[in-house]
Amino acid sequence: MLIAQLVCAYDAIYADMVGYARLKRIRIVVECMPKVSGKRWGRFVASLGFEKRIEFNEGDVGLANGIASLEPARQNPTTIDQIRRFGGSTSPSIQWPADDAVAGDDDSDKFERLETMMKRIMERIAKLDSGGGKKKKAGGGSSAGAGSGSGGGGEGGGSGEGGGEEGGEEEAAEEE
Repeated sequence: MLIAQLVCAYDAIYADMVGYARLKRIRIVVECMPKVSGKRWGRFVASLGFEKRIEFNEGDVGLANGIASLEPARQNPTTIDQIRRFGGSTSPSIQWPADDAVAGDDDSDKFERLETMMKRIMERIAKLDSGGGKKKKAGGGSSAGAGSGSGGGGEGGGSGEGGGEEGGEEEAAEEE
């Protein structure tokens, strides 16, 4: 638990450090800009090649007016591809192909539902493991019942057998 807290604190401090470093570099650039001549600035902008289209993937030419840069795959993880690709001409007079995703029975929809279900299961497991679930509060002692039980605060002098099972059933009913 302590290691996780240290890692999270380090991530936050590192992000702040990177932000302050960028601000300092920006301040230096802003201070130097008035010293650069217009002719030299024009050559610099022309060397950037903003009029060229940016290649997203091999053979996939995208938009102009930008600079392509690579980023680590884990920096911004995405599981859903936002770009839908269709073969053929892009002429407005030609009808676009029918959208198969509307039907809802393609493989990507099935994987999306499976992924959502897995996320819910993992959240429930994490909740139960961290003590956030009611299971640890309700079931308290062993079935031998040696001491004060965590059952209902009422009467009865039983040995405590079966008390944990009833609490489990109530918990299952409450979760659903």
